[in-house]
Amino acid sequence: MRIVRATLAAVAATLALAPAALAADLPQQTLHSAKQTIHWKGKSLDQTGQGYGPPTEQSCTTDTCDTLTIKIDLPAGTFPKGPVKDAPAGISRQQAEGPTDQPGDGVLIAIKWATDFDQWNLYVDDVSTGKTVAQAIDLDSNAQSVLLSRPHNGLYRIRMVPFYTDFNKADLAYAGTAQVFHDPLQRLPKGRQVLPQIQTVAPANFHIADVPPIASNPTGWRFTPDGTFANSCYADETAQFGSTRCLRFDNDIRNVGQGPLVLRFDYTPDAFDGHCQMMQEVLAGSGSMADHNAGPCVFHTQHGHFHYQNMGRYQLYAVGKNGLPGAKPVAASNKVGFCTIDVDDYTFGGPANAQRPRIYSFPTCNIPNGYSTQPALTTPYGPGGLPEFMGISPGWGDVYTWDLPQQYIDISKNVPDGDYEVVSRSNPDGGILTSSRGQETGITCIHIAGTKVKVLHEHPSQSNVTPLPPCMGRKAAKKKPKRHRH
Repeated sequence: MRIVRATLAAVAATLALAPAALAADLPQQTLHSAKQTIHWKGKSLDQTGQGYGPPTEQSCTTDTCDTLTIKIDLPAGTFPKGPVKDAPAGISRQQAEGPTDQPGDGVLIAIKWATDFDQWNLYVDDVSTGKTVAQAIDLDSNAQSVLLSRPHNGLYRIRMVPFYTDFNKADLAYAGTAQVFHDPLQRLPKGRQVLPQIQTVAPANFHIADVPPIASNPTGWRFTPDGTFANSCYADETAQFGSTRCLRFDNDIRNVGQGPLVLRFDYTPDAFDGHCQMMQEVLAGSGSMADHNAGPCVFHTQHGHFHYQNMGRYQLYAVGKNGLPGAKPVAASNKVGFCTIDVDDYTFGGPANAQRPRIYSFPTCNIPNGYSTQPALTTPYGPGGLPEFMGISPGWGDVYTWDLPQQYIDISKNVPDGDYEVVSRSNPDGGILTSSRGQETGITCIHIAGTKVKVLHEHPSQSNVTPLPPCMGRKAAKKKPKRHRH
């Protein structure tokens, strides 16, 4: 999701709240083996019910931030690989979390909470120097994950800072892990190409209401309880597309492949004028890479940033009495573009090499995050152009939540109450090179009754060309082999 909570952050940073309860000084733990994982958990009691606090470590007191000290005591030679530059010649990346998808070896430290709406921040300090050696203070995710690059043995202090954590009470709690990370991309045979693999998760969290009668904005709207508003479409969605009844839902596109999904375009004045082309960077062993033309990009005015235009497509199929979806969709989305970032840390708690540091985050897609030493591009507006990177790291998913602008299927016409399949297809034109295309479609069977949506079944991810399954299971599909293929 692309929530830009600038106003919220500014307000939160200026609040001076009385302490709700004592934070925890967690027992010190020692990391002594590459096969070991340190676990801990904590919770913000937030007895005031305010849920807001300053987002920085410097504002921490014994009443606000949890603290864990870990001792790194690992054998010499545990971290043989350092970072490897993986951008085209003459281009450097400047993401805050890490300027490369091959960060090398180190200790991966992560915390995770329930949803991507609320927020914890993460700081790691080297006790011997008193300096912060890693931090994650960005928005729009359900986790923070940082890599201590080839750390020396010694004591490190980890601070969990509750920024705002009470829109969803489940987000008051978090879990944490620390473990040795060996960069898997640097252990591939030299020159071996490594590709991402897209998995589209079944759509979830359906709404036919709950947005206010206002124009859409990049922050979306989850600030009031369900049932506060009867509107299902924002005012500009009605004005621009004629949408008066919108089926809104969350969409999660995961990278389950070995390689990162890395997209890049040139941030130029004419990119805002419809002349934007997205390149996919395809990595290979030992840091080599090649560009692949992935298709168009576009500046999305409602979200206030650039999208890769051909990332996805949403469709709605009516389901008959036999449980089978119709041959053609009865409704579809207007929105097909995405700004890709790491939102859903779905591998948290798994094996070390399955997890990755968070690389892509806000303000990716909003402002250039690289620079070039090559001569400036010549555009109709004169010289200009800076590289801008976006992507999805392995082990992470990109989530667009139901309340974001144009995150819906228009059901204003020809959608009476009944059973339907909501179908989300990623990479529908195959513009992104992947290692497999077998999981690019996510499907949820739902029942619509007025403004109520009941989930009947979430199907496993499948290929974009596989026939849609029936609501009651795949056995019915085998009885009717001549069904239309999509």
